[in-house]
Amino acid sequence: MKNTEAFMFATEEDLIKRLKKEYINKLFFDEVGGGYGIADLIVIKNKTDFIQYFESRNGVFLKNNDQIKIFMYLWKKKKGVCFEEILSNHYIPAEKLKYKVLKYLTEIEAVILKDGKYFRNKSFYIFSADIVAIEGKLSNWQAALTQAIRYLRFAKSAYVALDMDYIHRVDLNEFKKYNIGLISVGSKVEVMYKPQSQKPIDPVMRYRIAENIIQNSNLNTGRLRKVHF
Repeated sequence: MKNTEAFMFATEEDLIKRLKKEYINKLFFDEVGGGYGIADLIVIKNKTDFIQYFESRNGVFLKNNDQIKIFMYLWKKKKGVCFEEILSNHYIPAEKLKYKVLKYLTEIEAVILKDGKYFRNKSFYIFSADIVAIEGKLSNWQAALTQAIRYLRFAKSAYVALDMDYIHRVDLNEFKKYNIGLISVGSKVEVMYKPQSQKPIDPVMRYRIAENIIQNSNLNTGRLRKVHF
């Protein structure tokens, strides 16, 4: 049978391009991985604070969840912690903890080793971005909804962006049930349902997103400023 569907956008990429045009004055990034899938677009609402944080890091970033977990742990230990205590409180193999996690954290000066104890460097901090995550689809709202729900692990709110010609197919009650927003994309971009903002479910991934952005952006190329400011 011939496919008679006629989309306003030829591809999902075209739909995302339309969203980017709409959000040109916002701080946004595309194809950002958060450990629970790759969001088509994320918008960072605390823009000024993020830019200051980004520039203060000068390209230095935490590489993985274990490094973030250990840094968060040391953040609370003002008197410092010995290696054995850190090891006993985390499910990380000793060799990995010492040579992959703590060694790297001390190399980038996020952590200081003094008299056999590890301390958090007070001038180094991690950033919880106020994120809106968006999953774009032409018509398959069920698949988009499933993915958007995962983004709530690191985002304060998540949306499905759908071709306006197929927005009528959506069961809005499902979006309300899971607190996921809905955006109609066409010649106009319209928010059909705005969800309640909530604290991200995963305390590590709320910081990981900012680290991933630093890792995948290069200050020297001007990419961040050129595309998103």
